[in-house]
Formats: sequence, structure tokens, C-alpha cells
Amino acid sequence: MKDNHHVKNAKAIVALLILAIAFVIFYKFIANQTYFGYDPTALRNYAVFAIVGGGFLVGLLYLSSKTTHPSPSKSKISKSSKTNKKKK
Repeated sequence: MKDNHHVKNAKAIVALLILAIAFVIFYKFIANQTYFGYDPTALRNYAVFAIVGGGFLVGLLYLSSKTTHPSPSKSKISKSSKTNKKKK
């Protein structure tokens, strides 16, 4: 069954990239946790970056989940076109 396998693969790759970016944001916080305690401006900037970045990631995940790929439809030949071909 090969229905929409390319679309599913693309969605999985996008979800994996979003998860990786979220992990990097979390890792940056853990690595700079002591620095944020001394500099409240850096903490504020990081929090704004994390909230805006997280919002973009959630939006990207939402948009990628709503994509669909229509299956190719079979063209129907009407009776009139069949009779026209036979007459010629």
C-alpha cells in the first residue's frame, strides 16, 4: 500500500527537525543556567526567543500536519467521445 508515503515521510522529517530544534533550545537553557541567574536581561531575551521560536515550531507542525496529497483521479470517458472516435 503506497498511498501518500512521500507526504508521511515529509511530515515525519519535519516533526523530527522540530523536535531537534526544541532540544537545542532546552540544551541552551541548561548550559547557560548559571549565567541567566546573574544577568536578568539575558534571561528575558532567552525567554522571548524561546517563546517566539516555540510558537513558530508549533505553527510549522500544525501547517505540515494539515497538508494532504490528493490521489490521482482516473479520467472517465463519456459515451459521446467514444462514439465520436468510432465514427472517425
